[in-house]
Amino acid sequence: MAHVAKLGALTDELVNLITSTSAKSEPTRFSTHKESALRALRYSSYPRTNQFDVSSQLDGLEEKFRVYNEDPLADALRERLDKLEKLEMKWTPEILHLLLELSNKPLANSKLEDLDFLKEPEVDTGPPLQWMELARGDPLLRDKKIWKNVDFGAESSDGEDFVDSQSETSEFTENTTQSSLEADPSRRPEDYQIPVGSKEDLLKLRDAQFWLKTPKVNGVVLETVKKPITELQAIREIIFMLGGLATSLFRSPANNSQAIEASKDYALKHASPGAFYQVIKDFADQGSSLYVLRNWVNSKQSIPLLQVFQGVIHQRLAAFEKKLSDIQERVVDLKGDIVVTFLSLQTEISLYTQPLVRLSTVVQTLKKEPYAHAFRYLELLFDETCTSQMAGDEDMYRFFGRMFFECFQVYLRPLRIWMEEGELIKGDKIFFISETTGEVDPASTWESRFKLRQTQDRVLHAPRFLRTAASKIFTTGKSVVVLKLLNQFPSLQNAGSNWEPTLDFNTVCNPPSLYLAPFAELFETAFDSWIESKHSHASSTLRKILFGSCGLQTSLEALSEIFFMANGATAAGFTNHVFDKLDTLDDSWCDSFAITELARGAFGSLPAVNPDRLRTIIRPLRRKNEDLSRLRRTVKVLEVIQLRYNLSWPLQIVLPVLSITSYQQIFTFLFQVRRSTHVLSRQRLIADTHNVTSSSAERALYYSIRTRLVWFLQTLHYYLTCIVISPSSIQMRDSLKAARDVDGMISVHSTYIRSTVEKCLLGSKLELIHKTILKILDLTIKLEDAQAANAVASREVSERQQEMMDMSMASLGLHTPRKSSRGGDLLRQSFRRSTTAPPIDDSDSSSDEDKEIDVDLSILSSKHDGGEEEELYVDKLRKTKADFDRLVRFVGSGLKGVARAGSGDEARAWDTLGEMIESGLGNEGNGFGRAW
Repeated sequence: MAHVAKLGALTDELVNLITSTSAKSEPTRFSTHKESALRALRYSSYPRTNQFDVSSQLDGLEEKFRVYNEDPLADALRERLDKLEKLEMKWTPEILHLLLELSNKPLANSKLEDLDFLKEPEVDTGPPLQWMELARGDPLLRDKKIWKNVDFGAESSDGEDFVDSQSETSEFTENTTQSSLEADPSRRPEDYQIPVGSKEDLLKLRDAQFWLKTPKVNGVVLETVKKPITELQAIREIIFMLGGLATSLFRSPANNSQAIEASKDYALKHASPGAFYQVIKDFADQGSSLYVLRNWVNSKQSIPLLQVFQGVIHQRLAAFEKKLSDIQERVVDLKGDIVVTFLSLQTEISLYTQPLVRLSTVVQTLKKEPYAHAFRYLELLFDETCTSQMAGDEDMYRFFGRMFFECFQVYLRPLRIWMEEGELIKGDKIFFISETTGEVDPASTWESRFKLRQTQDRVLHAPRFLRTAASKIFTTGKSVVVLKLLNQFPSLQNAGSNWEPTLDFNTVCNPPSLYLAPFAELFETAFDSWIESKHSHASSTLRKILFGSCGLQTSLEALSEIFFMANGATAAGFTNHVFDKLDTLDDSWCDSFAITELARGAFGSLPAVNPDRLRTIIRPLRRKNEDLSRLRRTVKVLEVIQLRYNLSWPLQIVLPVLSITSYQQIFTFLFQVRRSTHVLSRQRLIADTHNVTSSSAERALYYSIRTRLVWFLQTLHYYLTCIVISPSSIQMRDSLKAARDVDGMISVHSTYIRSTVEKCLLGSKLELIHKTILKILDLTIKLEDAQAANAVASREVSERQQEMMDMSMASLGLHTPRKSSRGGDLLRQSFRRSTTAPPIDDSDSSSDEDKEIDVDLSILSSKHDGGEEEELYVDKLRKTKADFDRLVRFVGSGLKGVARAGSGDEARAWDTLGEMIESGLGNEGNGFGRAW
């Protein structure tokens, strides 16, 4: 109802302004216009004004002003638009749009002077009041005598002269106002006179001022003679000097205002000048050290770590000054007969000045180092504590030890916040951990979000005594950060304990029982215990989550099943299909979608593998390698197929993307070995056609080479899977469970994958040997291609002979029916590779060959060689035999040589494989060597 009433009132006002009618003057017409306006307002929906359109019109108007050389108008418009943007108003676009609609030729009618009418008029306060105007209005103010003092005694009846006397207390009363401008101007110099009771007191005062006395002989002033002083006066000067006051016995040299030196103008009456000067010189050196401390304490420091150092020094100086006050009180307020001497004062004060003198060397070292870090003094205090302990100075050891722990408490604050909350103090440039700017992917939180701050010399930006524990501190904070990202931080706080070991001198060092223990070891033990109280709980919690809800163990099994082909039968379902497509020159062998579906179908049946996380990437081929008939002749072509198994971001902390690349290298090598094995195993002995396609010598040579290749492939595969991958994987999983924190887990896995890559002959040291092994794998394809080409040639010769025989018989008028021979059938079947399906029953086993799905292998013939010179089959076999012998011996001897030059588990593994290869080769007629 309130909205309707408000709308009706506004409509009345709108109709009145537009039509100049009212409900009183013309009620009928007014009512008609009002109903029409209300109907239009109620039943019409008007959207908000387009603010971007308004802004565009205003920008266009500004540009129009500038085009027509009206820059002052454009600047005035832009200035007001900028101010308007800073105001948060809901209806700003509507208001600006209304002004634009109301405007009429702004370029021609706008004048910059019209803006002055928008300013509020200044209030006229009138001219300021002046003294001349007051004097002009009041004649009494013109008389200067009005400001003179009035002599009230001039007209008195006593006739006595006026004396400006002061009260009895005026000489003792002082002005207490804060400003000197408010002091009583009527006071005179006589008011500040100090009364002297007697001449004796004045003589005593002058006697005490020894620095004003000049030795005289018969009235002659002896300026070169030293002024004699008493021992009590010298002691008082020493106490004043050590307290930081100016004295006559000590002074600052002109060239060094921060040093104090003893004056040579004074001497004791009962001591030689040289001895006296040496004593006060020692006191002057101590005073110089104290002056350095006081000067540094009074300097302004903005860093909390240096402020606490100032506070600790100030406490030590205050305690020393309290001791000086006690000595001075004992000398001034004599409560008995005492003897005051230099030696007693020197002995008593040295116990308190020696630590302060040593402390001044620390401060001077800080001043001399131009770019000293804020924690540099902690290192110096730590070194002084260790040095004092080794020197057997217990007092100095306690002094510096307590000071070190007091200052170290401030340095512990950012450490405590980092290890408990996983946060860094904003703007802290002293802490050795920094956070990168910008957004960081959760998977890169552990590796990239936080960094250890280092100096230009690549040294950790932390005190020396903390560098050994820096990695554990760094790991603890990152563990807390990851737990926060996993929403597990509340559980960490609820399950954790707030207790932490106390780090102070009495607790850590415990002088009565641990005095002989080195301070460095005591501190390291205590600090490690302090870190462990926070490190163990955070790290163990994160480890349990990674192994539990994140599924680290399952992911490791999945990587093993996919990249290491732990399940051979499952892996064969993937690899054999790829090999068949490659041998039949099917272009889909490297189709990303087809290979991905094939991999998911094969490996997705395994319990540990999530098929949705598995995908394949096909690297592009070079133009010169686009001929598939040439590509299939080498196992290197399989490098274009790369598998990817996507892990959740918490697992990528332990298993980074870079390590998956190493898994891919091992997978490619196993893939290539399986390729060669597959090529050799497709020739079935039950369908041997060599009896009809080659001689007995060729068959013996072929089977000799094939046997050696099978032996080499089986040896290599056994080494990779059973000697390297399987034991290393088992050891790695056990080490991961035993690791104390995530950094330990990362180190275990990185060491494992790096060692496995080296053992699998994929490292940089064995690059030449690895290439040689690939050449041996290519020999298997070359051997089978030669055999297939020979079979094709034999078939063509047989067909030509049969055709010539038929033609001869036909010319003689004879007709001889052709009979299917067993050799001919076997010859035709030699060009086919069979993928056998399971038989239905035993009775149909004889017809299994007819039910097989055949793949034509005649493409392996030499007709695809593209212009290569024809070579005899036996020559190809002999060349293959020579190449195999040469390459295998090179691999064996190379592995033995690299193993002798290296060390560690990798060298032992290489030596094992070298021994296996050399033992298989035999020695001149032994073992396989007899076949050669």
